[in-house]
Amino acid sequence: MESLENNENIITIKELNFSYSDSHHALTDINLEIRKGEIFGIIGPTGAGKSTLLQHLNGILKGEGEIIVDGIKIDKKSDAKIKEKVGIVFQNPDDQLFCPTVYEDIAFGLFNLGFKPAEIDEKIHDILLKMNLSHLKDLSSHHLSFGEKKRVALATTLVMNPLVIALDEPFANLDYKSILTIIEMIENLPLTRVIISQDILLALSICQRIAILDKGKIIKVGASETIAHDHNILSQSGLDFLPYLKIIKRFL
Repeated sequence: MESLENNENIITIKELNFSYSDSHHALTDINLEIRKGEIFGIIGPTGAGKSTLLQHLNGILKGEGEIIVDGIKIDKKSDAKIKEKVGIVFQNPDDQLFCPTVYEDIAFGLFNLGFKPAEIDEKIHDILLKMNLSHLKDLSSHHLSFGEKKRVALATTLVMNPLVIALDEPFANLDYKSILTIIEMIENLPLTRVIISQDILLALSICQRIAILDKGKIIKVGASETIAHDHNILSQSGLDFLPYLKIIKRFL
């Protein structure tokens, strides 16, 4: 796991509150700092508000409060710049993949930004090699395995060269081999990574710092080692992993 030598914040959230149109209050007084280059986890049970918080990081959702990304406050004027700085990979890759081929899915964002065809081809060639997807470039994304779709969705975001990539449940519905592949890819990315997960063990295995979110409120932020030892907080949030370790020990 990487060290935490860089204390420069790339994302700062101050007093963020958000309610949906049905008056459901999803986020309450969120204050958070995410450091440049770190792998930061936001964990919590189902319905805690994790995905809602994630979608505030690049302005998809806008609540009351202040969010600053790389020195720029998120508002209507900065919307386009923020979306270039923060890329989001959704839990369901089908939400991001809609073109006839993998190549075209990855090219879509670049085309909209006005890159020339030769530049687009070069960027796609590079990202396909890095993600081990070159053999899939002419296939339809909807004919791929779920793990392959996850990697293509990740590639569509990484090819835009963001400063921050935020991943919503990147390990969900994957087998162990695919999970290990995704973990290795995330660890090797030279940018800030924000991971949303309700799987405490996987979050602890990759994240340097973690925030626990429950009922729309952040109840603790700390280094992964600190979070792992606070079984009272984890138990209150339905995230304690000790029962799973007891089961595993039976087979060791």
